[in-house]
Amino acid sequence: MQTPLRITLTLLAALAPLRADYPRVGVQGTVNIPMIDLKDYVDSKPGPGIGVHATWDLSDGHVARLRADYSAYPQATFATVKRKASDLSLGADYLFFIAGKPEGLYITTGVAGVRWSFDTTGGTSAVPGTTTKVSLSGGVGYQWNDSVGTEVRWTHCRVQSDFKADALQLGVTVRF
Repeated sequence: MQTPLRITLTLLAALAPLRADYPRVGVQGTVNIPMIDLKDYVDSKPGPGIGVHATWDLSDGHVARLRADYSAYPQATFATVKRKASDLSLGADYLFFIAGKPEGLYITTGVAGVRWSFDTTGGTSAVPGTTTKVSLSGGVGYQWNDSVGTEVRWTHCRVQSDFKADALQLGVTVRF
């Protein structure tokens, strides 16, 4: 596990007991629109994503969220070369609700450890088959009611010095 992710998870674990409420758990579904180098690798094909999360209301509009996500990009075909990519991530996000309580408009930022899998058939690729890297994210969302929210966020992950696996994620969250 990468050091920034360890620090983030440790901080969230330390902050969680400060609030008496139990965490709210939920699921999310995303559409991931590839950007930068990932866009070229998967021929601009968006990929679906699913995940689970737990949120802790830290009061006054501050919310911590632990999440696990899986995203897969459909196979892209270039002449005789076929490529696909997927990622599995474990991360932590900070959400700040403008209204001062966990409803309405919020901004979010986060960090995650991401296990990338790149598959190239019928050719060579400068991208590694699998690798684990740190990803940063930021975005905005809207919590429509106590259970349903929507979110748009940018994720950035430098897989290699010359390959960035960035994506624009459009998501729906459901909390129980």
